[in-house]
Amino acid sequence: MKKITLTIVGITISLASFAQPNYGKTPQDSITCIESLIYKDYLKNDPKLALSLWKVAYRVCPQSQKTLYINGVDMYKDLADKETDKIKKEAYLDTMFSIYDRRIEMFGQKGLVLGYKGQSMLVSRQDEKEKTFEILNEALNLTGNNTQSGTLVAAMFAIINLEKIGKKTKEEVVELFEKTIAICAANKDGKDAENYAKAEESIQSVTSPYLDCAVLVPLAEKNFEANKENVDWLRQTVRLLKAKKCYDTNIFEKLAVAYFKLEPSAEGAAGMGNLYLGKREFSKAAEWFLKAVDLATTDADKADYTYSIAQAYSYSKNYSSAKTYALKAAGLKSGWGEPYLLIGDCYAQSASTCDDGELGKWSVYWAAVDKYQKAKAIDGSVTSDANQKIASISAHFPETKDVFFYSKKAGDSYTVGCWINESTTIKTK
Repeated sequence: MKKITLTIVGITISLASFAQPNYGKTPQDSITCIESLIYKDYLKNDPKLALSLWKVAYRVCPQSQKTLYINGVDMYKDLADKETDKIKKEAYLDTMFSIYDRRIEMFGQKGLVLGYKGQSMLVSRQDEKEKTFEILNEALNLTGNNTQSGTLVAAMFAIINLEKIGKKTKEEVVELFEKTIAICAANKDGKDAENYAKAEESIQSVTSPYLDCAVLVPLAEKNFEANKENVDWLRQTVRLLKAKKCYDTNIFEKLAVAYFKLEPSAEGAAGMGNLYLGKREFSKAAEWFLKAVDLATTDADKADYTYSIAQAYSYSKNYSSAKTYALKAAGLKSGWGEPYLLIGDCYAQSASTCDDGELGKWSVYWAAVDKYQKAKAIDGSVTSDANQKIASISAHFPETKDVFFYSKKAGDSYTVGCWINESTTIKTK
């Protein structure tokens, strides 16, 4: 009875739309198509019947619905996942990939669909690495900034697979990295921003081993002339070289100057600051980081740039200023241990200048350990680094007899003089 009812409905619909080829070439095809499209009602409860009906619709009215292809891929993927016979499994996969191709033929969207096909191949056809990359790369070239986030991630995995077997170079991996990251950045404010942010994180992670100065610097030199007016390329390249501390190179100076000229941003000013750090021109570095602080819009960025000022002063042995800015940085970002590690380092490096002939040369080490202890107490991520510093500094502690000579003992309060002017407790070996 249900089939008869559906048939009547199908006749009515088909007669009304007979001029449209979407539901078949003839009135009978249209009836068959409408009856078969109810396969969707059985996808969960009777997948066998669903597949049988789907096959009819796929044959009779391939232009009826885009979901015909989406569901078809899902059904054949499920069959392949569950199949233990290798020959049958491959047959199911072949059908699944042919569905992607026919979808393009019927509904277009070639770049988008090739992206989905490439993602599936990356997982299920690991012996077809070159073909997988070709498909994903074609998808990326066709869709540009509209490339689906999953396709961007898959493309990076695919090219890295080829690099591992000698079919691609490290430079080619980094070039694609720059391209995919730029696309993620272009979608950072779109409706799918969260997925692109996750994609960027995955791309950064998988490409990290390839991002070193030996690869990045020659690549930047090669591409600079063609991109010196491309603010997006400049921004990304400065960011990469900065992350890998490739400051002490001629190309970094060119990049930083060109970038700041086009986009006088906090990040650009920080790039200039890092440039001068690499050149050991610490006063100029501090000036540029101060500009970065002024241009920054978030406390997190202000904290990072303020910390960079502290580093610049510490490198120039202006420890008092380094401490001042390190504390400012810590105040802008709660639970951050790095500034306290830096202060501890400044204290420890003051041993010779703070040697008063008595306990002064040791007191700076005690104060340094206090800062290392504070750093790991508020920030678990620096615990290992802090412990290494504590172990190293502790070797410089005096013997018990050394402090006893001054009528002192371990645990006594002591005020560190020199430029530090801070209370600590006496510590011995």
